[in-house]
Amino acid sequence: MSLEVSTLYLARNQTYRGHCILILDLRHATRPDQLSAAEWGSFCVDLHRAETAVVRAVQPDHINIASLGNVMPHLHWHIIPRYRADPRWGAPIWPEEAQRRLTLAEENALKDILRELLVA
Repeated sequence: MSLEVSTLYLARNQTYRGHCILILDLRHATRPDQLSAAEWGSFCVDLHRAETAVVRAVQPDHINIASLGNVMPHLHWHIIPRYRADPRWGAPIWPEEAQRRLTLAEENALKDILRELLVA
């Protein structure tokens, strides 16, 4: 289903009924920062339209939106309806990986860098 700058596809894996993938059509990009502000805005408008349609169609208890890009190296969104009776309700749909926490010093240093960049 074509939208303004993307196409909505029903995912083959329907473990979560209504799971769709919204793929950017404008050009090849792997990350949001590779888009202009206008392109990103249009993609987000498409995401809102698609997510609203999925919710109306399948009436889930919740919805997850994810953009990962590890398997498909092209900008896209997963729109994943969640149901109280689904196999992983209350947990991520993807298995959890080992977590690494930053030390307090690493966390503070990274926060400082992000603050500087956001002000610039």
